[in-house]
Amino acid sequence: MLLLLLLLLLLLLLLLLLLLLLLLLLLLLLLLLLLLLLLLLLPLPLLLLLLLLLLLLLLLLLLLLPLLLLLLLLLLVLLLLVLLPPPPPPPPPPPPPPPPPGLLLLLLLLLPLLLLLLPLLLLLLLLLPLLLLLLLLLLLLLPLLLLLLLLLLLLLLLLLLLLLLLLLLLLQLLLLLLLLLYYYYYYHYYYYYYYYYYYYYYTTTTTTTTTTIHSDKRRIHTMAATTTYSPYRGACMFYKQPLFLWDFNHNCSCLSPTHIFRSPVMK
Repeated sequence: MLLLLLLLLLLLLLLLLLLLLLLLLLLLLLLLLLLLLLLLLLPLPLLLLLLLLLLLLLLLLLLLLPLLLLLLLLLLVLLLLVLLPPPPPPPPPPPPPPPPPGLLLLLLLLLPLLLLLLPLLLLLLLLLPLLLLLLLLLLLLLPLLLLLLLLLLLLLLLLLLLLLLLLLLLLQLLLLLLLLLYYYYYYHYYYYYYYYYYYYYYTTTTTTTTTTIHSDKRRIHTMAATTTYSPYRGACMFYKQPLFLWDFNHNCSCLSPTHIFRSPVMK
């Protein structure tokens, strides 16, 4: 339909040009007839003046002709701009590459390790009074009951510190699990962002039919999965086995029971 419209507009422009040329030829013929009549009727000075005026008129016509052609071309362009459908909007820009996991992982590992230093220092501080009590027992021979009470208190403090150490170790494990979940959903989100970005770009810049839609989706998936900053590929490389099976051609399917990371192509 669009091609037919363009052809019609071009034919219209050619017809207008032909009409202008015909009018110019008719005008020249009329001028020649007028000159012949004037040669027969007018004296020589007036005839020369009239010829000069006619030449000026002819020059003006020759100058106006390209201007008219330019105006016609501008009208044609404006008509095309009005009649042509607007181009599809550009796809959204791809997201920035994912941040490197090393720095965040290092921070999440150092935080509980620094917290672990606190109970260790307290344990060392508690060992000092224990040693002092043993020295007092050996040197001054304190009453046995008082010594036992002090030892029990110190042992209770030691147990509390050990419990604190265990809690901090559990906190560290929890932080590691949160980190894994963060990267899991982070790469999952970025993969779908890339997938629909390439899908939108591909469908707005190419023509697809129903017979090739599956192969087109597979190609789009490959583009999204093998791009330079591919979060999908990064997730597969980050988790590796046994969570994922990696196939560089089309699929990176999750083997977990939820199948949360399954490729949309395979759904």
